[in-house]
Order: sequence, then structure tokens, then C-alpha cells
Amino acid sequence: MNRFTGSRRTMLLCGSAFATLFAQTAHAQVEAPDTEEPSANASSPEIVVTGSRIARPDYQANSPIVSVGEEAIENSGQVTVERALAQLPQFTGSFGQSNTRSTSTSLNGGQAYASLRGLGSKRTLLLLDGRRMQPSNPDGSVDLNIIPEALIENVEVITGGASTTYGSDATAGVVNFRLKRDFKGLTVGTQYGISDYGDGDSFRINGTLGGNFADGRGNAVLSVDYTKRWRALEGDRDYYFFRRTTPGLATIPQGNTIFGANRPTIDAVNSVFAGYGFDPISGSDGFYTGQIGFNTDQTLFTTSGVPVQNFRDPETDEAYIVDSGPNSQQINYGYADGALQADLERYTVFGNVDYELTDSIRSFLQFSYVNYESVATGNPTLASNVYGLSVPASNPFISNDFASILASRPDPTGDFTFYKAFNILGPRVQTYTYDVYQITGGFSGDLGIGDLTWDVYGSVSRAKFENEQTGGASDSALARLLYSPTGGTEYCEGGFNPFGNVTPSQECVDYIYRRTLNTNELKQRIVEGSVQGGLFDMPAGQVRFAMGADYRYNSYNFEPDAQLNQPDGTSDVLGFSVLRPAGGSVDTTEFFAELLVPLLEDIPLVQHLDLDLGYRYSDYSSVGGVHTYKADVDWQATDWLRFRGGYNRAIRAPSVGELYAPVSTGSVGIGNPTPTGSEGDPCDVRSSYRQGPNGDDVAALCLAQGVPDALINSYQLGTAQVFALTGGNPDLQEEKADTFSFGGVIRSPFYSPMLSGLSLSVDWYKIKVKDAVGPLSIAQGFQFCFNQGGNNPNFDPDNYYCSLIERNPDSGVPLNPVQPLLNLGQFSVSGIDVQLDWQLDLEELGVGANSGRIDINTAVSYLDSFEIQDLPGATTYDYAGSIGKAIESNAGSAHPTWKSVTSLTYSLGQASLGLRWRFIDSMKSSSQVVNPNSTTRGVEAYHIFDLNGRVMLPAETEMRVGITNLFNRKPPQVGNTQGNYDAQNYDVLGRYFFVGLKKSF
Repeated sequence: MNRFTGSRRTMLLCGSAFATLFAQTAHAQVEAPDTEEPSANASSPEIVVTGSRIARPDYQANSPIVSVGEEAIENSGQVTVERALAQLPQFTGSFGQSNTRSTSTSLNGGQAYASLRGLGSKRTLLLLDGRRMQPSNPDGSVDLNIIPEALIENVEVITGGASTTYGSDATAGVVNFRLKRDFKGLTVGTQYGISDYGDGDSFRINGTLGGNFADGRGNAVLSVDYTKRWRALEGDRDYYFFRRTTPGLATIPQGNTIFGANRPTIDAVNSVFAGYGFDPISGSDGFYTGQIGFNTDQTLFTTSGVPVQNFRDPETDEAYIVDSGPNSQQINYGYADGALQADLERYTVFGNVDYELTDSIRSFLQFSYVNYESVATGNPTLASNVYGLSVPASNPFISNDFASILASRPDPTGDFTFYKAFNILGPRVQTYTYDVYQITGGFSGDLGIGDLTWDVYGSVSRAKFENEQTGGASDSALARLLYSPTGGTEYCEGGFNPFGNVTPSQECVDYIYRRTLNTNELKQRIVEGSVQGGLFDMPAGQVRFAMGADYRYNSYNFEPDAQLNQPDGTSDVLGFSVLRPAGGSVDTTEFFAELLVPLLEDIPLVQHLDLDLGYRYSDYSSVGGVHTYKADVDWQATDWLRFRGGYNRAIRAPSVGELYAPVSTGSVGIGNPTPTGSEGDPCDVRSSYRQGPNGDDVAALCLAQGVPDALINSYQLGTAQVFALTGGNPDLQEEKADTFSFGGVIRSPFYSPMLSGLSLSVDWYKIKVKDAVGPLSIAQGFQFCFNQGGNNPNFDPDNYYCSLIERNPDSGVPLNPVQPLLNLGQFSVSGIDVQLDWQLDLEELGVGANSGRIDINTAVSYLDSFEIQDLPGATTYDYAGSIGKAIESNAGSAHPTWKSVTSLTYSLGQASLGLRWRFIDSMKSSSQVVNPNSTTRGVEAYHIFDLNGRVMLPAETEMRVGITNLFNRKPPQVGNTQGNYDAQNYDVLGRYFFVGLKKSF
């Protein structure tokens, strides 16, 4: 089915669905959602509030809480919950469906995370009904793909530290998924969606069966869910660029030679190209400063830093000419088959049994199992940068023209470095397979003393992960072919000719081709017991408490493929780093207590004033004993005005992965050099560092780092990426965070039809994280080494940031620069959240009988500051209102001053139609934060509108339809690189249609 036909049919389907929606409205009014009370069993007199261990008869949260209902998740149009969360102003876009094409040996491929306040997923604690879930990443992050979404009743988000209540990892806040309980009957649901471009399909079907047994003393529920999501391609969208007009990656299928310090003479090069009919080009000190490429017909062409001459192969996305400076060109490599949305196939099974053993003792047993697979497809293996190949001057496939150029070098018989894109092997494909289970069981009951209750539970869980990589190239096999006197004919039919876009025999392709498999296993064990209830009465009310203890064990074990763990300490697969087996465990014993003290009641301007105090002591086998504590205040001034706020000290102990993860490399973007920007390798002659007023100091520092003297005036990196080295650090200490919050809730005191349904909450927060664990960004390491922000005013090669950088002495190319995992400086985030809810009953306004209702909801976040200090004593930068700087790779790099989501819903009978407006403020580039003179572009303001509707049809069947990104708004370009978009925060799929059905029996 072609794209136009598919989109047209989907539009017709959605149009018909909307028509049906309002043709079949019933007379009964849809009940307004209750904005104060969360769903709970109606027979339960007390509710456990997210963020507190104390059950209380009325739902009052001292910390700011945002609740996301089942309908809001369904209205996102996606089959995974992470998109619904990422659109909330409190979240920064994190890893998710856009995590599509990692070409490193990552441990998070295909996963989806939640990042509150841009502080990262490992500082955002995810809970299921108030209990910890099995981490899916060694850094402690929980994968949202393991949530049993069919049973979600609502999601409660508490922002700010909550370590006193829940322990480590709740630095930025808590996301608590509340599931439906006491489920009866059978519900079957399905949903299908597709983009306007005819790709990115998603399909989901689930069934939930539940009921009571044993004369109502027990309830059992079983839910089964299948999800399938297909790729969406960059190539189908006209706003993506595959032939950028600026220089970028210069590794092409034809291959090109990097001479380094052993350069040929300009006379030898001009002599060859004169034979092709070209005029001479200039060199430096009598030597050629560019690169030599190889046409498929075995003739040569010039490239990189010089005019391109004699490029005879047709220009394609994989090899095309761009201008790289005055009288300078290069041949770029592009990849047109990139994905915007990762493949996903997921199976979920969840079951729960509640049973009353006696009138005062209750039990439960819960299990979940998730198996899913995500496939990431990336560009073919690129032999470049630190993975460049070494070729002997004696290779039999070297042409006479190239041999004459090699012979003119100072060392005519020396090997040369060779870059090549191995399209002959096809794309690199990474398959991520996850197998996660968790079994939780426990007992609770009444102590028989007042209203005291007790609770004890245990949990056993495991996450197993396999990462299969195909499309790799063997370094040793290529070395044997390249150094063979016969060109490799003894290894495979016809041998291997690397020069030009030549397709070797299938036997040679198979000889080079490699598959690898890495495995990772995480385990968690939890036992917890607690007691809570009322202690005694005071004049202002009852003093209530909670106290308890828990034990938690987390382990991690990683086994790399043997090809990535060679006995000589190397990796045999190009582009994939050396990996070593790694593992470790951390066990934790904790004691906690919480006290709710009513201070005042029923006096002028004080209906009640409560103080909530909490303390937790945690003893980690890794960092020892740590303390957390909190003091929250709840002040109900009048029936319509309430204030809340307090202070929380939170901690986050380093995870088992951060302590023991294997040292490995991954591709890290540093940008392309420009005369005015701060990106790229500062030693590149095209950079603002070399062309600025301190150019001589920069050049001297580059020489001290290892750029050869012969190349200093012509050095170009030719890529926007480096392969940075990072790994675990067993000497890490805990993070500490201080959270302050203060806010108010106003519920309309008026009884008029226009204003009675109005409520408003405003909350100020400030989160300050000290000794934050994270990798020191190598992109900023380059910038700070070369004195961006005044971080190295003397251009000292022994500066800390410079010590992270090592260079190849022959070529000047950075060799595995270090991104150390450290207790860094500090992060400080502050802002204001506003939420407005307004319900208007049109019949009460006099519009007419059965005229329906309008609901308006808006959530707005104002970011006042986002300060980052990379190292203690280093300069602190405020990144609020900027894009491009993330505190870690999965935390999100967009920090808009304003972000909001506003919904307008019209309900009539059992049908509703809603319009949602998503807004992200304009942002400057983070480069301008460090260097105000930087010309790196930021992003413009972004407005997206979504349309959704639902109707209850006969026979207990609900239908919902929707269109996200209604006007097909393209994402803004981030930075100066064409086609560079932030898929974590912006809609890169385009207009998307979905339709869903839910049937209850």
C-alpha cells in the first residue's frame, strides 16, 4: 500500500469515527473527574497518600502532586506510557520510542524512561502501587515498558525529594502507578495508529479478566497485553536532510586515505591529477594536506581541505560533495534509512490475588512478566576515527597512480590509515531482548489496638537483557585480507579490494561479517514491614505515625561477547569497544519513621494546621550509613484556600551499574567546527578556537596534546563524533539533595454556574543536588580545556579537562577521550508549577437542557533556573531557557523557561470531544550559555495541537479516535547541523491518527 493511499484511508476512517461519535450520543451526563480524591475502594475509610507512609481519612498531600488519569494516557495516541508522561511540563523528554539506533554496546537500547525536572531517570523513582519495581538498567532506572498499562487507573507524580518515604533514587520525585483493584468482569481493548506518512504503525490488544471468589473474601485479576510498534523513517519526511550543505562525516564507501604526518608531496599528487586533466592545487611546505579517495574504476580523487577533483562515481546520499571552506571541499557520508521510532514487540502478563484470611488479616500475591524486543537499525560499519584501518604500501590492489603518491612520502614504505564505510555488510542492526519478572506477596492486618495496622511484604524480581549486534566487521579478518600478499585470495574468493565502492564475493563478505551477543542480568530482593495508625489525641486532632524497616538487595552481572573481550585486551569488531565481564551487588538495610502532628484547628484563618515529620536511616554496603529527613506543613486556611510546603533531604546511593559497570566506549557527538561556534574539535583549523584571538595559544596546546607539527596548520577531524571512554567507579559516594517547596490550592468559593467549578494550584520548588554522580561530558571537556568560560585561561596542557584528552601522534585524532564517572559538582533546579481546572455546566449557564459540559485544564511550568557545576569549585552555568546540555544522556537536554499542556473538552451524554495544545518555549543554544558570542542556533517556540474524542456505544463498548500533531508541525532544528532534531522533546513523527475500542462483558 503506498503512503498516500494509506494516509487517505486512515483519514477517512478517523473522519467516519468522529461522525459516529456525535451521531450516537446518549442522554446520561458524563461525570466530572474528581480533582481532589484519587480512586480507592469506597469501603476503605483511609487512603495512603503518595509521598507518605501514613494512611489518613482524607486525601491531603503536603507535596505537589500531579495526577494523570487513564483517559489522558489513552489520548496520547501511543501504545506506551512514556509519551503521555513526557508531555507533562514537569518532565523533560528522555529515552523512549525515539531511542532508535545506538551503534555502541549500550545497556539501555529500546528502553523508555521518565525524567522529572531534567534530573534523569535514575533520580526519578518509579513505583507500582507504592512499591519498588525491578530496575532494567544498571544505573537503577526503571523501564516504563514493564508497566502493566491495561490496568493503570491513574499515575501520581510527586515532584521533589521523597527519599525519607521511599529511600534512594527519589531525588527529583516519584511516579506512582496506581492499578485498578477489585476488578470484576472481562474487558478487551485494542488500538491501532499510523502516521500521515504511512509508517510508524502501532497496534495493541489486551484483555483483563477479574472477579470475586470465596464468598467475596477474595478477588483475582489477570491481564494479558500484546503491543507491536513499527519503525518510522527519516527518509519519508522532507524536513530531514541526508545531503547536508556543511561538512560532516567523511567516511564513504569508496574509501579515503588519511596520511597523518607521513604526507606525500604536492608535486606527486599534482602529477597524477595532471594526467586526469586537472590544474595543480596548492599544498603546505611542499606537501599535500588533503586526503585521497578511490573511485570505483580505481582512479583517484582529492578531498578534505582541498578542491575535490576527479570524483567520478555518481553522487549519492552515501557520498556527495560539500564546501568545507575557502577553496576547500570534502565528500560527506549520509545515511538515509535512519529511524525516528524504534521497533517494539512486547508481551505482558500481570496477575493479582487479594484474599481475606480472617476479618483482620489480609493477604495478596502479585506477579508480572514482560518480554519485549526492540530493534535498532543504524548506518553500516564505519572504519574511521580510532577505528581507521592500517593498510601496507605493498597491498596488491594499490594502483600505479596511488603507488606513485605513496612513494613520495618521507617514509615511502610506511603503512597508511584508511577510512571506509562498509556498505557491503548492510546496516548495523542491534536487537535488544528483555525478559523481566517480579513476584510480590505479603500480608496486612489490624493490630486490634485503636486503628493501628501492620503490613509486611516481600518481592523477588529479575531483568535479563540480551543485546545482539549484526552487521559488524572483524578487525583481524580485515587485517589478514589487507596485509595478504595476494590481496586475501587464500581466505576468500577473489580477495578483498578495499579501494573504490567495489563489491567483493559473498565469501569475502561472510569472512569479514561478524555477529556479537552481550548479556546483562539484574536481580532485586526486597523485604519490608511497617506499622501505622493513630497514637493519641491532641486538641487539634489525632497524632498519627508510621514506622518500619526494610532490606533490599540489588545485583548486576554483565557478560560480553568474546569478540569484544579479546585476550590481548582489544575488541575485534570495528566500532564496538572493548568490554570486560563485570558485576557486583549492593545490599541495604533501612529504618524509617513518620509522624503527623496536628498543631492548630478551628481558629480564625486556620481550619487545621498539620506538621508531617519523617526520618530514614539507610545502611548501604557500598557507601555506609546515610540519613534522610523531611518536614512538611499542611495549612487549611478556609474551605477554599489551602497552603502546603516543606523541606526534604534526599539521597541517592550509586547504583550497582555506576559502581561496577565495565569500561567501554560509545559514540559521543561533539559537533562540527565553525568560525563562530563552540562545537567540534578545537584543534580543527576551521574552528573558532583556531581562528579566534587566542589561536596561537590554542595551536600550542594542540601540539602539546599530540597533534603533529606537520599537520597543525591543516588539521581537520572530519567527523562530529568521538569514541569516549566511560565505566563504573567503585569509589563513588552518595548524592545529597535538598528540596524546598511551597504552594497553595484555591477552590472556588463562589456558587455561580460560571465560577463554581474553578480550582487553581500554584507551587514553587527548588531542588539542589550535591556530589551528583555522572559522566563529565567530553564535549564540554574539549570546550573547557580550550578555555571556554574561562576554565583554562593559561591554556595549560595539565589542566584537568585537558587530562581527559589524548591524541594519535600520527594523525592528531582524539583517542578514546575519557568521560569519567564521578561525584561531580552540583545541580540546582527551581521553578513554579501552575495547574488550573475549570468545569462549566452549559445547562446551568442557561444554554439549554442536555447542552453538555466544558472542561478546561492547563498545566504550566516556569523554569527559573537550571544550574550545573560540573566539578567542585568550577564555574556554575545556568541553562534555564536553553537546549543542548543534559546532565546525562537520558535526562533530556531541553530546558525551556515555559512549558505547558492545555486541554479543552466538550462532553455531551456519553460522548466527548477534546482539543489539546502543547507548548514549548523558544530556547537559545547551550553553547551561548558558556560562550555568549557563540552563533549556534537555538530553537523557536513550538506549538502542537491534538484532537481526540470518545463515545460509549451500545453493549458496553467504548470507541475513541484521535489525531496528534493535527497541523503536522515539523520539529525545530537544534544547533547548526541540518536535520538535527530533538526527538526526545519534539514531535518528529508528524501527524498521527489512532482509533481504539474497549469492550466490557
